[in-house]
Amino acid sequence: MKLLDKSLRLYLLYSVIVLIIAIPMLYFAVQRAVKEDADESLAFRKNELEARLKTDESFLSESDLRVLATGIAIAPLPSFFPHDSIYDSRQYDSASQEILPYRVMESNVVINAKPYRLTLKDSLVDTEDLIGSIVKTAALILLCIVAGLYLINRYISKQTWKPFYGTLEKLNSFRVDDSEPIQLPPSNVSEFADLNKAIENLTSTNQRVYQSQKEFTENASHEMQTPLAVLQGKIDLLMQTSPLTEEQSELIGGLANAGRRMSRLNKSLLLLTKIENNQFAETENIPVKETIDKLMEQYRCQAEQKNIAIQTSLVNGVALHANKSLVEIMFANFLSNAIKHNCPNGTAHINGNMDKISFSNTSHSAQLNTDRMFQRFQKQTNDTGSIGLGLQIAKKIADHYHYRVDYFFQDSRHVFTIAFK
Repeated sequence: MKLLDKSLRLYLLYSVIVLIIAIPMLYFAVQRAVKEDADESLAFRKNELEARLKTDESFLSESDLRVLATGIAIAPLPSFFPHDSIYDSRQYDSASQEILPYRVMESNVVINAKPYRLTLKDSLVDTEDLIGSIVKTAALILLCIVAGLYLINRYISKQTWKPFYGTLEKLNSFRVDDSEPIQLPPSNVSEFADLNKAIENLTSTNQRVYQSQKEFTENASHEMQTPLAVLQGKIDLLMQTSPLTEEQSELIGGLANAGRRMSRLNKSLLLLTKIENNQFAETENIPVKETIDKLMEQYRCQAEQKNIAIQTSLVNGVALHANKSLVEIMFANFLSNAIKHNCPNGTAHINGNMDKISFSNTSHSAQLNTDRMFQRFQKQTNDTGSIGLGLQIAKKIADHYHYRVDYFFQDSRHVFTIAFK
């Protein structure tokens, strides 16, 4: 969730809560005020009527209920109750033929030493309409205020955070191998200006360190490859001299193997450094099936030496958008691993679809240690020719393109799966 959306959601949530609480409170407050006004009006009318009844008793009749005027009635009572009562009532109105709300007051009065019940009622139709209009108007005004504040705050926040998003966009497109320093948009907000200055200093430092590291690895690799090539050439010439004893031949063979191993190690470490430094920027669409078929031709001799049958089941049309060299190295490492660590007369399966590809092979060895298999220089077999970097290189390439590499051991088979999605 974006910071702007998070803050605006909090404002909106607070406003909704205020509206939910304020509108009912406003309704009941107005209703209470209207009822208090109605009660005061009824009490005033009651006092006037009591004074009239005490001075003019000619219209009283003890035999039936007399309606004195609209909303006023009086009737005899068998006994006197001193307390008045005021309550809401809904009664049928013959004129409008509707059930209407009323505020009713019942009071006991004594006339000529006889108790009477005096009933006064006041219609609340107009007041209910008034309350509804007041509440609707107030709710509309509050909603307009909340919506206005939300829109104004959103606009101001967008304008305030605009330099930040500009800086973020520049950072997303920034590459450490760019020759030009990053150019961030100016801002009149001191915090963003300080942030841009810190980012410019940091990226400039990273670019200098990257260039220095790149030059070092390239120079170191070149300087190491040259003496290694010379050493290998001298060893080859030495092996061609005669006479050589069997002991001398074994020593020279060991030196040759060590030289080849050091050369592979140097190339592998250089490759890892280049992957980590993102020096393989060129990308293209790489067909998976054609790439696997090409690699199988390269490793056919190794498979035939151990009489390993390789079976493939790959879907046509699957392509990866990545660097061609890195994808070939990743697939080659898994294929080489399936052949090298297979048992004689074993099998290797390569299965792939739109989402993933898997390499599996038979083996006499137990399940691999999943905590260590992708670590640098971690060999889980006794093969002296292995330098322990193949799986780590393949994992680095997969991580570089956000592929997921999984391993499991099932039915005496080691299975490595690369999920593209």
